[in-house]
Amino acid sequence: MRLLNRIHSPKDLKKLSVPMLPTLAREIREFMVDSVSKTGGHLASSLGAVDLTLALHYVFNSPYDKIIFDVGHQAYAHKMLTGRMDQFKTLRQYHGLSGFPKRGESEHDAFGTAHSSTSISAALGMAVADAMNGEKDAWHIAVIGDGALTGGMAVEALNHAGTYKDGIKLLIIVNDNDCSISPSVGALNHHLAKLVSGHAFSSARNFSKRALKPLPKLWNLFKSMEQRTVNFVAPHSTLFSAFDLNYYGPVDGHDIANLITVLRNIKALDGPMVLHVVTKKGKGYAPAEENPTLYHGVGKFDPEKGIVEKKPDPLHPTYTEVFSRWVCDMAAADERLYAITPAMREGSGLVEFEKRFPERYRDVAIAEQHAVTFAAGLATSGIKPVVAIYSSFAQRAYDQILHDVAIQNLPVMFAIDRGGLVGADGETHQGVFDIAYLRSIPNMTIMTPSDENECRKMLTTAFKMDTPAAVRYPRGKGPGVLQDEGLETLEIGKARVIRESAKQNKRVAILAFGLMVSRMREVAEKLDATLVDMRFVKPLDREMLAQMAATHDLLCTVEDGVAAGGAGSGVLEALSEMGMDVPVLVLGIKDRFIPQGTIDELMRENELDTTSVLRRIEEALLIRSFVDLKPHNTMAVSAKARYFAEVTDRRELELVLDFARRENIEPFILGGGSNLLIASHLVNRLVIKMNMKGFEARTDEKIVKVGAGESWHETVRRVLDLGWGGPENLALIPGTVGGAVVQNIGAYGAEVAQFVRSVEVFDPQTSLVRTLTNEECDFGYRHSVFKTQAGSKWIVLAVELAFDSQWSANLSYKELALGFKDSQETTPQAIFEAVVAARSRKLPDPKVLPSAGSFFKNPVVTREVFQQLLEQFPSIVHYPLSGGREKLAAGWLIDQAGLKGMRHGFAGTYEKQALVLVNHDGAADGQALLDFASFIQNTVEEKFGVRLEPEPVVLK
Repeated sequence: MRLLNRIHSPKDLKKLSVPMLPTLAREIREFMVDSVSKTGGHLASSLGAVDLTLALHYVFNSPYDKIIFDVGHQAYAHKMLTGRMDQFKTLRQYHGLSGFPKRGESEHDAFGTAHSSTSISAALGMAVADAMNGEKDAWHIAVIGDGALTGGMAVEALNHAGTYKDGIKLLIIVNDNDCSISPSVGALNHHLAKLVSGHAFSSARNFSKRALKPLPKLWNLFKSMEQRTVNFVAPHSTLFSAFDLNYYGPVDGHDIANLITVLRNIKALDGPMVLHVVTKKGKGYAPAEENPTLYHGVGKFDPEKGIVEKKPDPLHPTYTEVFSRWVCDMAAADERLYAITPAMREGSGLVEFEKRFPERYRDVAIAEQHAVTFAAGLATSGIKPVVAIYSSFAQRAYDQILHDVAIQNLPVMFAIDRGGLVGADGETHQGVFDIAYLRSIPNMTIMTPSDENECRKMLTTAFKMDTPAAVRYPRGKGPGVLQDEGLETLEIGKARVIRESAKQNKRVAILAFGLMVSRMREVAEKLDATLVDMRFVKPLDREMLAQMAATHDLLCTVEDGVAAGGAGSGVLEALSEMGMDVPVLVLGIKDRFIPQGTIDELMRENELDTTSVLRRIEEALLIRSFVDLKPHNTMAVSAKARYFAEVTDRRELELVLDFARRENIEPFILGGGSNLLIASHLVNRLVIKMNMKGFEARTDEKIVKVGAGESWHETVRRVLDLGWGGPENLALIPGTVGGAVVQNIGAYGAEVAQFVRSVEVFDPQTSLVRTLTNEECDFGYRHSVFKTQAGSKWIVLAVELAFDSQWSANLSYKELALGFKDSQETTPQAIFEAVVAARSRKLPDPKVLPSAGSFFKNPVVTREVFQQLLEQFPSIVHYPLSGGREKLAAGWLIDQAGLKGMRHGFAGTYEKQALVLVNHDGAADGQALLDFASFIQNTVEEKFGVRLEPEPVVLK
């Protein structure tokens, strides 16, 4: 059994003897090469740090002792030793193992790292905190590479750490993989490291300090002699001694036994100290040892053959290669060009430039802040600096961009690589914030190329400007547009139309930035939308914005940076300043840190893929915000719906319901608004107005299938136009067919339930359509299954109405029967006209005097209660029902209570029909109408002992 298979935590490691550790180190390297070759990752650095990592976990006690790996490229062995080896198959993949230390991933990852030079500051903070909390024994170890020590933050932390003499346990391990140790000096160093870190030497030194400190001259002499001795064998110690830090080393970082001895000695000491360890990048895998730069960050490769370097494809270059070619061409044309990069020569595409123009090139190491201000200094004297920098690293120099470049309006050009989503490196490297933080800086021009040729033109444009400018381009290849040979410029702040909508009534204009232009072509084709390449984030093309806003129903901005404060926000600001009122859908990276994954996976997560953008645009065309519902309810109550949509088919319904689920907002299905009272000024729901139309007649069966959004009254009229009879008693009832079924409307002795053959409904929970029979609808007086808890989730799509082949007049309602003494005149059309006339006499026209029709249900009482009422009120209007029950006329009760024609403010009862509540001048709000309805209920109950129930749905 391999040793590696026995290691699931640092405790398992400690069970092995020291002589067994080199074998374990070899197995770790074999596993690492095999695994990373399948997933990609940072290989060379992690191979070089295997032995050091083994020694650290062997001597110290993680997670009690806290180990922080600066940058994190070298942490793979650490992850394997802390129980994550089985996750390496998901390394840097979506929802997989992170390529960097991550606090949320393991308790052994004491601090999240990925950007350079942070470890010493973090470890020092932890050490001081533990000391303050009384935790005196825990060690805090910062493992930092020699390259990361060039970062100013690391030097600042060293300076601070030197102010702590005792009382904290801080060990700074300098992992030096940029030099080698000669055999002779190396042996002496090893001996010295053991000696000075040993107990005897440390005790002697501490005794000397206590004895000689009161004698300044002798103390200074002792310090001088000690430092000269250490400098002789360890010249690197001078830097750390300057910060008053105890220095040990250098030691061979691949001699595990010696490392363990030194670390054990150090563990017995106190105070901040530095251990200098020399390692070899790529150790144990020959190709990586020979070319560590190539194997720094790798994709998938064959471990047997190694990485085969790909030659650039001149016909389909990456954006980095476009920049690389341009900067050489521009430098040849203008000798003022000076290229600067903070330790990203290869990544930023400056290898060829350094070869051709070495005197006009400087890699300033991991020093982004210095790089920018150095460029500003060059610009003051007529030089034209080009700062080639990754988007995520430019964040570190924000103050210098603002303070040293923009305030002085200096012509510094920023070539910002890796703008947007970069993929597998995760939260710390996604270049999604640059547009937002640069856009807020005055004097800054920002360009986003949509293809290779646009990139070349924008680079030239930025270089030739006399003010600060940034060209922000993505990782990887463009769409394959050939580049011009020349050095052409663009007109500042001018966009271009890529595709014009063919529709006369243009609905959507997509305003895309950079990479998203090519990604939005398919969306524009499917929607027949106008597609605009905005080119400039700042300044925006306001003339183009005004034109698009004036000719389209919706503008949609799309960017691969954060939406908060991004390019879309700039569009909104510009439209507001111009006073243009047009809906704008802003699409970009969501307000969260974006994890690792492929670009396509991350685009989908942020709803920037083709399918999601199509859906979002269609939603935006359907769904509006803060819509006044006054025109959508016959009571004319003014209230704003948080979201409002009118749907005409099932697909649109599913679309808006999916939106409601995602936004966690409750939908409300609205028909004609005739049986509705809105009791809140803000309805915090998605109000869905059913506008599904359709009228299909099967004349042989006398069946019609009607869309839920059709007008009920017009449906009655159309049935009669077919020569059929049946629904005429239900004429002039406002609302839709769907609402009629839900409410089981009735009038003049008839109910809609008499004619319902089946109801087609949509179940939002299952996204399935089902058909309910009349029996399954469970109709009752002003009741249906759709008003129960079980059925309220169903949404009526269409209704089948069936009519008897042999029509007979329904004149059971006494008032209606009085008008038809001659049976020959009793036809469906005649009854229809009589009902319309009667309702017109009794009920107000909602367009003139808003109302919800009959506001209260006719109460149903037992025979005993009715007899008591009859004795007291002999003229009470009633209608016998089955089972010995009696239905009372609610209008008569209200009238007899003296409430007919009464008015409280703008709320009142109709002067011709007490059952109808009205909203005078449409000026009463919902609460005022509810209060008045409550007053009516209390008054009637006090007089008759009967409680009236409101008929309309109350929406709050």
